[in-house]
Amino acid sequence: MKLNTHLFAGMLITGMLLTATTPAFAAKDLGFYLGGQVNSTSIEDNIGKFDESAIGLGVYGGYNFNDSFGLETSIFATDSFVDEGDFRMAAMSISPVVRHAFTDSVTVYLKAGLVINTTYSDDDDNDESYKGTGWLFGAGVDVTLTESLALRVFYEINETEPESGELDKYYADISLVQYGLGLHYRF
Repeated sequence: MKLNTHLFAGMLITGMLLTATTPAFAAKDLGFYLGGQVNSTSIEDNIGKFDESAIGLGVYGGYNFNDSFGLETSIFATDSFVDEGDFRMAAMSISPVVRHAFTDSVTVYLKAGLVINTTYSDDDDNDESYKGTGWLFGAGVDVTLTESLALRVFYEINETEPESGELDKYYADISLVQYGLGLHYRF
């Protein structure tokens, strides 16, 4: 957990330094955007004793209808949480986004929406998979680097209750926390 805290602090400082050193560009905030992200993902089973972390990669994109409101979707997958079981997660989310531009180059956003995830293992000894639907809450800062390119620092949390088709009485309550960096292009 200390590594995650240090990683998040480093990303936050990087975002602040870029904000201070980035020239003010008038951002093309309206319309479509598409980007990639790298994140640190922590998963915790709120019923059991599972609490692990992994690196994740993903893509995100959306459409800003006006200066304050947009709609965003993302897809991401993680590396293995547990080496022995090759335990991974993939998720897709969709959420409305509320934004506020503090300057021409710094925009803060909040989002809340729906997430669908799959937890799976490709290990030969364990091929179980669990699917769940839940809610997502996220916050972040977009820093305009050029007229069309922006850096994102973000934090997201989601809660799901995955189910297994193979286990009739399986129940879990999973919290997924991720924070990371993204880079997107505004069309």
